[in-house]
Amino acid sequence: MKSVFEKMNGIIERVWNDRVTITGVKNARRGPFSEDEVVTICENRAAKVILGSQKTSNQSEFGTDQYDAKLLIDNEVSIPAGARIIVTDVNGHVTEYKRSSKGYRGYVSHQELAMIRDEKAKDVIDNGVGQS
Repeated sequence: MKSVFEKMNGIIERVWNDRVTITGVKNARRGPFSEDEVVTICENRAAKVILGSQKTSNQSEFGTDQYDAKLLIDNEVSIPAGARIIVTDVNGHVTEYKRSSKGYRGYVSHQELAMIRDEKAKDVIDNGVGQS
């Protein structure tokens, strides 16, 4: 049964139109000091984002742009919890996810991880159709 899914590897990524860059941190020593250093885990890799729930903005000083999403990506990359994920969709829109789970690699054809986008709403509407 596993061999059937392994044949899908490479094919399934062709329908994933999103491209992701994933970064994480590792501990680096600088002489007697230890500090976190940002490292690129993968860059411009095919993936697919699936939206979960979208939440409306609460009444507060600032609106929020908050929702849950899942990332589908191949099993070849190891993604730690807390990775920063930047997604460029098929239309060229860039979305940054700052909180993520560790990748679940239990599927033969792909892995998935949960992500949360939680930012203050900051899009500027200049021309009446949401484009500046």
